[in-house]
Amino acid sequence: MSRNRRGITSLTAEQALDNFEERLQPLLEAQSVAEAKRCMSCGQCFECDNCVVYCPQIAVFKVPKAKATTGRYVDTNYNKCIGCHICADVCPTGYIQMGLGD
Repeated sequence: MSRNRRGITSLTAEQALDNFEERLQPLLEAQSVAEAKRCMSCGQCFECDNCVVYCPQIAVFKVPKAKATTGRYVDTNYNKCIGCHICADVCPTGYIQMGLGD
């Protein structure tokens, strides 16, 4: 899906003086909705912390930045996880995939 870009009003130095009008034009409602759907469907974790907040067992937790590796900001303590799937349900990108284990 292509990105919706906002229009920009370009001004000369003289036009910019005492001009407090918006330079970035807003997207139309349909464009805003399409842009939100595009951004929320990348399938990658963007640290919204929904899984951390909603986990009833405190099994999902934020990895300290000093210990985090690229692309891994939350982790799961599987000894605490009861398999309720709430973390997967509240994940807006679909990043969390629940399995049956080994």
